[in-house]
Amino acid sequence: MLLLPVIAVSIGVMFALAGLAAAALVLFITAIGVTIWLCRNRERRRAGGKTNVGWVVFLVIAYLLSASYLVFFVLLMISAFTGESVTVG
Repeated sequence: MLLLPVIAVSIGVMFALAGLAAAALVLFITAIGVTIWLCRNRERRRAGGKTNVGWVVFLVIAYLLSASYLVFFVLLMISAFTGESVTVG
C-alpha cells in the first residue's frame, strides 16, 4: 500500500515521456515533409520572389529538438531494458 503513490507517479512519468517521444516523432516527420516540399517548390518560390529564411529557421529548430529528444528516448529505452547505464562520448 505504501508503494502505490510511487507506482502511480512512475506510470505518469512513463506516459509523459511516451507522449514527448510521440510529439518528437511527429515533429521529425513534419520537418522531413517540409524539407521535401521546399525542395520540390524551390524554383516556383524563387520566381515568386519568396525567401526561405523562415522555413529554414523552423527546420533547424525542428530537427534539433526532435532528433535530440529521439536519441535521448532511444538511449533511455536501451538503459531500461538492459539495466545498464548508457552514456554518449
